[in-house]
Amino acid sequence: MSMQEHRKGLIWLVLYVMVVAVVMWFCKRNELPPGDDTLRINTVHPFERLASPSCNELASTSLMLLVEGMDTGLRSAGCQDSEKETSKAVFNFKHTAPANAADEAKSDTVWSVILGHPLKTLRSPRTLHYQIQRTDGTGDNLAPADAKVLLVIFEWWAPGGVALVVLVWGAMIYLGARTALVRDSGAPGVPLAQRTFSLARVQMAWWFAIVFASFVFLWLVTGETPGISAQALTLLGISSATTAASVGIGGPGATSDGLKGVFFRDLLSDADGVTIHRFQMLVMTIALGLVFLFHVASQLTMPEFDPSLLTLMGISAATYVGLKIPEKKADADAAQIADTVAEAKVGYSPMPE
Repeated sequence: MSMQEHRKGLIWLVLYVMVVAVVMWFCKRNELPPGDDTLRINTVHPFERLASPSCNELASTSLMLLVEGMDTGLRSAGCQDSEKETSKAVFNFKHTAPANAADEAKSDTVWSVILGHPLKTLRSPRTLHYQIQRTDGTGDNLAPADAKVLLVIFEWWAPGGVALVVLVWGAMIYLGARTALVRDSGAPGVPLAQRTFSLARVQMAWWFAIVFASFVFLWLVTGETPGISAQALTLLGISSATTAASVGIGGPGATSDGLKGVFFRDLLSDADGVTIHRFQMLVMTIALGLVFLFHVASQLTMPEFDPSLLTLMGISAATYVGLKIPEKKADADAAQIADTVAEAKVGYSPMPE
């Protein structure tokens, strides 16, 4: 790599570090110091409650936490009485996982209300009103009137996760443009700039980037290692199988010499020009990817796509792979004709006058 390329890399690295530093500073300046009224996910938090009844009177029953009037599924992990300070009920504030599907769906709804739109909490914490009640259903609300806490979703180190996603995406874009990461295999001696971009490899890189970003985002928001949905695994599997089949067939999907290395033209074209099956596959891949990201940002779960959509993606991938065979045959025929013409020219000698 030349010094000029090294210089460009250093400039981009400095800019990247500066952006990350600014984002981390921006989030840090809005962070509230830990306190009784500041709540964080996956932490043991004491919630203020009324002094009566005392912990001894509550020993025979546990307490449940309600947020915005909805049962969170959380049960008390401790009880604190104090003469000088307010009494507390201790809860381990984390996402619960009920055993049956109905409760799980209800729990997801409650936590969607709790978390709201996480990106809005970058500037200020989210205010949540809570109540504390006995699990046996007896008694009134044990929390003070209009009791509330401030929920801080993103920790000060959260921009580090964002920076990691940006770094991975940036590396993929850079390697895709400067290396053979998402290009078809070319004949020996063909310059990299003239090798066509592979639709299958670009699709595989696209879904990897989306699932990776979603995984990191959900981890930052919930504080837990998120599960990857069956549909996400299916989409990754379809893109991987398409890439493997495409490489196995070996067809470079060549366009004319003047169009090789032109990104979108390569993705949409074969030897005969722009094709409908490539167009359909590219449009559906982009559309489902954007829907995937929007669902993760708004619902805080990886989406469960309708099986018919996954079937459509599978049909598009199968059509693409199936039509790679005639593309390869056409390329082989063209190469054979070129070799024959070249050999004929070598053996040809003009008639003397």
